[in-house]
Order: sequence, then C-alpha cells, then structure tokens
Amino acid sequence: MGTTRALAVSAAMAIGLVACASDDGRIAEQPIGPSNEPAATAPVGAAPLTPASARPESAPVARQVVLAQPAIWPAPDVVFTTPDEAAADFVTKVLGVAPVLGEFQRGDSLSGEIEVFSASEDGTSRLLRGVLFLRQIMPTEGWYVIGAASDGITIASPVTLAEVPAGPLDVTGAGRGFETTLNVIAFAAGDADARLDLEIAAGGAFEQLEPYEATLDLSAASPGDVVAILVRGDTGLGTDPGEFAAIPIVIAQRLPELR
Repeated sequence: MGTTRALAVSAAMAIGLVACASDDGRIAEQPIGPSNEPAATAPVGAAPLTPASARPESAPVARQVVLAQPAIWPAPDVVFTTPDEAAADFVTKVLGVAPVLGEFQRGDSLSGEIEVFSASEDGTSRLLRGVLFLRQIMPTEGWYVIGAASDGITIASPVTLAEVPAGPLDVTGAGRGFETTLNVIAFAAGDADARLDLEIAAGGAFEQLEPYEATLDLSAASPGDVVAILVRGDTGLGTDPGEFAAIPIVIAQRLPELR
C-alpha cells in the first residue's frame, strides 16, 4: 500500500555583471560590488522591503479524489495495490475483527471477490461469514470494496447505488443472528468512525432467515456523499464478524425550492 504526496519548490538567483561606459565610448564590465550610492530604504513607518525571492508562496490546494464508481472501502484517496490489502483493512476497521480471508478469486481483469471467515478458537476450522466484492477503480487504480453478501443476510431495499435523500431511510431484507439480533448501520464510505446511525432489528434466530426492517437517520449526510449500508447478524462473540451484507448508496442532490 502506498500513498505518495510530494511538493517541489525551487528558487533561482542570478549573479551578473554591470556594464558601464568609459570616456572613450568603450564598454567596460565591472563586477557588482559595494557602492558609494546610498542603499534604498523604505519610508518611515512603511513595511521593510522584501526581495521577491523571499516572498512566501501560496500553499497548494488539495484536490478531492472522485472515483469513477462509488465504493464502500477505503476512502477514495487511500490506495491499496492489492485486493487482499483492501479486504483485510475492511474486516479489521469495519467489522472490528482480525481478518481470516480466503484467496482472491478473480472475476475479470479489474474485479473479483474474497471470502471472509470466522476461525474456531483452536484455529482448526473456519466458518464462512460473507463475501467481499472488490474492484480496481480509476483514477487511483487502487482496489476497493464495492459490496458484500452472505447466505445469512440480504438487503432488499435500498438497492445498490440508489440515490436517497438525506433523511429517514427504510432498510429491509431478511437475515438471522444470535437471539434474532441484527445490527443495521450507516456510515460514511471509507470512514467507519463517521457513523450516521445504528439501529437494532430482529431477524431469524436459527437457520431460517426472517424478514427485518429498520429506519436509519441519514440527515447528517450531505448531497453527493457515498454512504455504506451494513447489516450484520450478531454472534455474541467479539472475535466473530458474523454474517453480513453491505451496499453503497448516494445522497441525492437537493431540488431547488419552488417559489
């Protein structure tokens, strides 16, 4: 993984010769040196004279990276050079557990998927919890998580990349979790700490998936923001990511008010 930012600043100073005319009309070259002429001074009360080369330069303006396709993780200006790095970072920072991942399964030249597991306490067995969908996206050419799915959680509404207003959002689907508990979460894409809302919903408690519904408050989001919707089945264990699904949505632009 690499993030490179460089700022090159250069200055040039010229050293020359002063040409002056002699009595016979010939031009004689003399090096610049001390002069009997009085040095230029600023008027009393004025700011001291500052050489142009010493004037401070304006700081560069940071450009916001806009991906060609909305993604869940990481932030647009964070570049992972491999899909495995992006997947591991998502599991660590979003799901909050140590990553136990399968091998990258390539779909085409720019995309693929990685399975996420929970490991047994003795490390002898693994249980599949979900699949991360990853894609290499321009202009950074980094790898990004663009969605997730599992057998135990579905998101029926909203759909992937839906444009929704910055307000209440109904999330529906089917799922299962420990004691029927499902965590329905909205956070700013690329920043798991920028949580917009978390609601607890009820699904199935056993193998059968049951319908769930939750209403998230997205009023703190701004038009154009990419928001991640994450639904996780609780496991009762801090080291188990649980079954999960995730999609990106986009906050719609506000329509002008009619007068």
